[in-house]
Amino acid sequence: MAKILIIDDEKGICDEFRDILMDDQHVVDAVTSGAEGLIKVKENRYDLVFLDVLMPRMEGREVFEKIKGICKVPVAIMSGYIPQNKEQEILNLGAVACLRKPLDLRKVRELIASLESKNDGSAAPNS
Repeated sequence: MAKILIIDDEKGICDEFRDILMDDQHVVDAVTSGAEGLIKVKENRYDLVFLDVLMPRMEGREVFEKIKGICKVPVAIMSGYIPQNKEQEILNLGAVACLRKPLDLRKVRELIASLESKNDGSAAPNS
């Protein structure tokens, strides 16, 4: 069982994705803004964050950079469209995956399983 945070400005996506992951017995928080996501990351320890790229007010890249300054939680980037060159750029920044919407649940479950097998607990805050 993983503790997961979903950050996506589309409430319907957050709700549906959260419900699917909870059905898989994960503990899931879902928020609809980057600012809310940063608060959650500061207050909780997560095994994985799913982060949308295109969001109003604070785009995913900015949220991702701020998360990296808070803790070492693995971040999977999600988007409806990711050009090949942007996908590689995102992975080079340290994302564990670049997922296209609609999400392939098999890939999502494989990613979670691979992180659970490597993880000895939850991401520790940066020192």
